[in-house]
Amino acid sequence: MRQRDELRLFTVEEANRALSLVRRIMADIMEENALLQELLPQLKEARQMTRRYGPDPSLEALREEVASISARLEGYLKELSQVGCLFKGPQGLVDFYALQEGRPVFLCWRYGEPEVGYWHELDDGFAGRRPIKEGFLAASPSGHEPEG
Repeated sequence: MRQRDELRLFTVEEANRALSLVRRIMADIMEENALLQELLPQLKEARQMTRRYGPDPSLEALREEVASISARLEGYLKELSQVGCLFKGPQGLVDFYALQEGRPVFLCWRYGEPEVGYWHELDDGFAGRRPIKEGFLAASPSGHEPEG
C-alpha cells in the first residue's frame, strides 16, 4: 500500500487501463451513495420522532444501516486510493495525478465517460477541464514517484 505522501503518476494510457477497475468501484460508490441519500431523511425523521414522542423502534435499525453503508463506502474509497486515483465526489468524479511539461496536473474522468479525455490544473477542478490532445503526457514515465 502506498504511503500518503507518495503519489502515483499516470499517463493517459495508464489511467485508461485502470478504468475497468475504477468503473466497477465507482458503480458501487454511486449505488451505496444513492441508498444512503434515501436513508438519511428517514434517519432524521426517526430522530425527530424520538425527541418528540419517545423511542422510535426504527431509529436503531436505521442507524445500523447507515453505519453499514458508510463502512462499505469507506472500503470503496480505500480501493480507489490503492489504485492511485482520487475520488472527487459522489457525482462520479475521479482524478489521476499526472505530469504535464514537468508540473503536476490531474487527468479527469467522470463516471459514464468512455475514457479519460480531460485534464485540469490541480487548483482548477472540474470547471477547468480541458480536452486531452494527442500526445499529451505520452513521455511520462510509468509508475514514476516524485522526488522529495
